[in-house]
Amino acid sequence: MAVPSSGTISLAGIKNEVDEDNYNAGEEYTSISLTTLAAETTFNTNSDSVPNSSTPHGMSEWYGYDHDAAASFTDTKAVSKTITTGVSNAITFTDTDDTFNFTENEAWTISFWIKAGWASNLNTNIHFIVGHKSGTSYQLEDGIKILYNESNNRLSIRYGNKPNGSTTWYKDAQWLFHSNSGAYAAGYAAAGLGSTYWSASNRGYVGNNNYTMITITKAATNIASSLKLYWNANAAGSAPIQTNAGTAKIAANPMSATDNRLWSLGSRGDYNGNQDKAGNSTATVYNDVTMWSKELSASEVTSLYNSGSPMDAETHSAQSNLIGYWKFEGNGNATRSNDNFTIAGGSAIVNK
Repeated sequence: MAVPSSGTISLAGIKNEVDEDNYNAGEEYTSISLTTLAAETTFNTNSDSVPNSSTPHGMSEWYGYDHDAAASFTDTKAVSKTITTGVSNAITFTDTDDTFNFTENEAWTISFWIKAGWASNLNTNIHFIVGHKSGTSYQLEDGIKILYNESNNRLSIRYGNKPNGSTTWYKDAQWLFHSNSGAYAAGYAAAGLGSTYWSASNRGYVGNNNYTMITITKAATNIASSLKLYWNANAAGSAPIQTNAGTAKIAANPMSATDNRLWSLGSRGDYNGNQDKAGNSTATVYNDVTMWSKELSASEVTSLYNSGSPMDAETHSAQSNLIGYWKFEGNGNATRSNDNFTIAGGSAIVNK
């Protein structure tokens, strides 16, 4: 609790704020002076009000001082994924401590802000986020993929396990955005794209700086219907296209909770070539990636969207379940996690 911003304040209360981070802590002191307080205190410059350390000292200098104030939230940078594919241009990290080894029976949420750079008629997939067993030749071994199929204007979320060619199983949920009828109507309303496909020239509903927040949630049930999509804070309804393939193979081939997973942003980061384009016009830009160890509720997604202005996710009501947070304010280092993104080649930190 900070020092009051007006009225009568006490030296003991100021000392409590400095020592206990609480003006009303109630500790008693026998000898205090403004001079010793100013001389002995390392001021927290994150506070909106900071005392003047030069003499003469005055009580009013301490009005509003908050000794444990957090740094203000900044959101001026993002990461640009070059349209050139391959390992040398990837944005990746390998999860060596198994923090993000989500399995088929776990609840989780992945959210990110994206500014589309691709033009229409890309006629292929753009892999937004991919996480799978490191070193595998199968991109769905212990894998989760969030991708946009431009040729069909569908956002797809797939998870499952393909340890070899014969034991594949996966769950897939897809939302189509350009049809305002039947099962597709909710996605049409959520995205705001109209009858035209998603691209740099048709962004649909956006927040600040033309970014869209895409949020995928999964309940603790191993079925495609456990997946939900939110466009900004708009629920896209039940996935009109659902696949539950290889159901009989799950017991013998569950997703591993201990494999090191390679996570890639903007395209697959484990192969060279053109298996997965990142765009065909200008670079697509990503920002404020978060991963959560729970299925965020609709109201929690709305809070995270914050009326279109990215918030400090560490202040979110569900922050105890926030296990990964990358703001890209100057680098790929994580705010919440031990895993930092490596940004290679033409991919780079850019002004938001």
